[in-house]
Amino acid sequence: MPLAISFAKSEVGRKLIQVALHDVGAITYLYSFPPGTPKDRVQVFRQAFQATLKDPEFVAEAKKGNFELDPVSGEGLEKIVHGFFKTDAATVNRLRELLK
Repeated sequence: MPLAISFAKSEVGRKLIQVALHDVGAITYLYSFPPGTPKDRVQVFRQAFQATLKDPEFVAEAKKGNFELDPVSGEGLEKIVHGFFKTDAATVNRLRELLK
């Protein structure tokens, strides 16, 4: 099944879809820590979370409840969040207009 971004007809359209749909969708169930959390502690939690998502009992329970497991790694989420702050002003303004 093609992603929405594959239907964009311009670079502006691709940016809008990336920021407003794809990136936001990836962080819908975001777990985060406050600024200044020691990196080693963050890494321990990331590893534990990833291990949980691979645990056979957890996966079986998720399937019973009809939950979809398609996690983004902690590093991936961090990259997405940092990318929000790098979004150019024209894209932000255009998105603001579209969401009115």
